[in-house]
Amino acid sequence: MKPQQLLVLFMVVAAVIIASASFGWDVVPHTELNVTQLEIRFDNENATAQIYYEAGFLTQMYVSFFGSRNLDPFIDSFLYGFEEYQMISVQGNSATVKLVNSSRLTGNYYLHDTRPLGSQVDRLILYYPDGKFLTFENATETPNTFY
Repeated sequence: MKPQQLLVLFMVVAAVIIASASFGWDVVPHTELNVTQLEIRFDNENATAQIYYEAGFLTQMYVSFFGSRNLDPFIDSFLYGFEEYQMISVQGNSATVKLVNSSRLTGNYYLHDTRPLGSQVDRLILYYPDGKFLTFENATETPNTFY
């Protein structure tokens, strides 16, 4: 490593330490993220989930520097009740996920069976294709529903 690169690295680490001491930031990274809101938009047998979460300062810095792929284990454990999903994007404090085959066609309706979530969600909002929505507080699972 060049001396200039070491100096920049030292300055970044020093700035984080000084800022955490000055502003009272928590210097221990939170290993768990707090899911504040989960929005699920149903579309036939699939759905799109928007996950909003809060993370500690150091966790946010780590994700900023090293990328969002480090959040994959958290997303895996949070969505363990869904058999298949695809990460679409992670931006700031939210992630967009496609939930594949989260519902099934029965007659003229799609049925979504209850799915457990890996942690409690402060607010769960279900958006139906006809524009209606339901809101649940402190949810630990998605409810049985049809549309």
